[in-house]
Amino acid sequence: MDTCKMWIDGRWADADSGRTFRTHNPATGDVVAEVPLGGPSDVDRAVAAARAALPAWSRKSQAERSAVVARIAAAIREHAEELARLEVLEHGATATHAPMMMGFAAGNLELAASGARTLMGEVLPVAPSKGDAPGAGPSTVAYMQREPVGVCALITPWNVPSLMIATKIGFCLAPGNTCVLKPPSINSGIGLKWAEILAELDLPPGVVNIVTGPGGNVGSALASHPGVDLVSFTGSSEVGKSIIAASSQTVKTLIMELGGKNPAIILEDADVEAVAAELCSIAFENAGQNCAQPSRLYVQERVHDRFVAAFIAAAEAIKVGDPAGHDTVMGPVVSKEQRDRIEGYIASAIEEGATLATGGRRPTQPPLDRGFYVMPTVFTDVTQSMTIAREEVFGPVVGIHRFSSDEQVLQAANDTVFGLCASVWTKDYARALRLVNGLQAGTVWVNQHMNLSPETPWGGFKESGLAKEGGVIGPEGYTQLKLVYLKHD
Repeated sequence: MDTCKMWIDGRWADADSGRTFRTHNPATGDVVAEVPLGGPSDVDRAVAAARAALPAWSRKSQAERSAVVARIAAAIREHAEELARLEVLEHGATATHAPMMMGFAAGNLELAASGARTLMGEVLPVAPSKGDAPGAGPSTVAYMQREPVGVCALITPWNVPSLMIATKIGFCLAPGNTCVLKPPSINSGIGLKWAEILAELDLPPGVVNIVTGPGGNVGSALASHPGVDLVSFTGSSEVGKSIIAASSQTVKTLIMELGGKNPAIILEDADVEAVAAELCSIAFENAGQNCAQPSRLYVQERVHDRFVAAFIAAAEAIKVGDPAGHDTVMGPVVSKEQRDRIEGYIASAIEEGATLATGGRRPTQPPLDRGFYVMPTVFTDVTQSMTIAREEVFGPVVGIHRFSSDEQVLQAANDTVFGLCASVWTKDYARALRLVNGLQAGTVWVNQHMNLSPETPWGGFKESGLAKEGGVIGPEGYTQLKLVYLKHD
């Protein structure tokens, strides 16, 4: 078991309370790390350090700050193997999935470093002022310039921990902000491993601070703190709403990437068996613990039964096992609490009349009986009113619906409080684009799902969040626009 400390003002720190908590290996239940149980007084220290570091950091040239973020990216690539092992151990990511996330994390940092250097202001046309000589043009110039927002609270999720830390830190630091990072409690050891890596880079004290502890304590303190100017949060819509409420008292800038209940629409002319296999591999990646997971599959009636048969066969072929095994396709869910929550949704679907086509149980054979596993689960005969069709399960559970017309499926796909992403599968691109234009989602793919790159920003509509984060517009989200008028002779 590793014993870790928080990182505040360039120094290692215990919680003021002196208390700690433990993280666990979801594959075995064994203890992984003991970390400080931070609270509001620790948040106060971290915010004060970030505030003190802000003037000098924001005054550095863009080239200097971008060079620092590029050094962080290089350090993550250097430590990628170590970080990936920890994600397997503390999160349950598979040995094939974790290294891919490290590459994506470094790529996001590299893009933040380069993208911030392209931030530009704009000179605006101004009408002549009173007293300007006729024909001489206006004597006032107006322009907009981008400036850092200030001290940022970065609250990251547990499902792809290093990827989200990288995305938020890079785009926050590059334009000149400082930050307090709260990693997820359940895999805080990963967040504090990032602190170790950053400590090796000799960053100015206070530019990055990392405080561990529960969201209801540390997260709430950050969201309501008068010294925090921006909150970037990725997580559930319920927690996001509480952060919005807490931050409203000081009118903070918000970047919120919240939940999703994402539809995939399979039309009758699609390559049914190939689409079923591809969607199955995506739906159960990371044990279904992805905000972009295609969890509502709408299949046109004429090909419904073929699709269901192919999808179930693909789900039953998934190798569930020790996430450290290189032949494992799906590991455990992140915790006992998450497993219990998922099993509650499975029970509700059965009670409400959905047909359990496969899965819906824990594996009982050793050693999987020790961990927090749920087998890939597929429901058919799902209707719009069922809980499993309306709430985000965030686990290896998929519901399959049937539809007859494009109008019907568009209405059903949009019949949700969420609007994160969606996909359409067809060979008819004109038809696909009509559906794309009608779908209420922040990202829509055609003939693919969950294909992302560092250049593409991410964010949803409706209760799936506020603003977009990352990608080519990533640095802009962590800036504010100042309008300047200059009257000259």
